[in-house]
Amino acid sequence: MSDAVDNQRSYLRETPEDLKREAEILDALCHKFKCDWKKLGNGGKYRIDAVLHRGGVVDAFAEVKDYKTALHLYMNVPKYLEGMRIAEATQKPFLFIMRYQGKIGYIKAHGGGAWSDVQANVIMGGGTPPGRKPNPDDIEPLMQFNPMDVKWI
Repeated sequence: MSDAVDNQRSYLRETPEDLKREAEILDALCHKFKCDWKKLGNGGKYRIDAVLHRGGVVDAFAEVKDYKTALHLYMNVPKYLEGMRIAEATQKPFLFIMRYQGKIGYIKAHGGGAWSDVQANVIMGGGTPPGRKPNPDDIEPLMQFNPMDVKWI
């Protein structure tokens, strides 16, 4: 796939404003836990959003969401599977990090061992955010996490 097509696809998924909000969320979490982060996804090798590290040593992998109206806690299945596989292979946690109503929280979707730390349900859902061009896969199977599993910082 050409860079132009790949960049166009990425833009449909994550706009510059999305990336700015994602960075704000990761900055806040990393400030609290005294770590750094690096962007992974957005059309590159990875589907998940970021790696968290200290001094170049990886602490965790992460998917990030900014919820404005409701705390849905949905993650598409390919991202979930990638996060789980990376956690198992590296023995590092896979975190689902979110912002909702001005608060930052996270779910340890996988602790880095052989099993997930939380139970997610599989539902059909999704949609196209306002102002974006619909994609044919906007409605899809999603992993839905329990709000009771969120640890707010």
